[in-house]
Amino acid sequence: MTDDAEQRAARRTREHWEARYRQRETPWDDGRPWRPLPDLLARFAPPGGRLLDIGCGLGGKAAQMAALGYRVLGVDISQAAIDEARRLTANTNGELELRRTDFLKESPDNPFDLAFDRSVWATFDESGRAAFAGQVAEWLVPGGHWISLTGCADNRDPETGEPDPRGYPRHPLQVIVACCEPHFEILEVTRQPFGATPDTDFTAWVTILRART
Repeated sequence: MTDDAEQRAARRTREHWEARYRQRETPWDDGRPWRPLPDLLARFAPPGGRLLDIGCGLGGKAAQMAALGYRVLGVDISQAAIDEARRLTANTNGELELRRTDFLKESPDNPFDLAFDRSVWATFDESGRAAFAGQVAEWLVPGGHWISLTGCADNRDPETGEPDPRGYPRHPLQVIVACCEPHFEILEVTRQPFGATPDTDFTAWVTILRART
């Protein structure tokens, strides 16, 4: 892809997510805490560590991390998302910064102990997923952890048993392994509910990865 084509693609991506958040068409982002997160952070993040929420959206998970005593940066490509997240999390206890950032194009001032993404990786095509995994590794300290959620390929409509009609990205495990193993050790994979509402509560793979040193 030429530089001009890459810039056009990047602009289309920004415009897409900007429009979705401005129009409040974000059924995947309920803005709520995620129930499994405290236990996972207790296992894989150092107390008071620096955490990165990639594609933080409305900021619910970033605020949850900050309230648990972590130093948190939430980034999103959409300024509309960041503006709304700042409003919604204004009363959050703890250290929380929210910033509009093109994660794939920038580098951190200081590396993070742990990165979290909730179905951001899953929105890319094959080459984009590989680039995303490599960039996560660049933002982490050596041996830092990545907690990643993506829709499980086994999702089925709860009424019909047919493949889930809502169109959420769904990947088999071998896709996750092939994309991430060049940069990460895969420590564990479990199934957890993705969200807390009828629109978001489908089965997700929760993958715990450790950056290679």
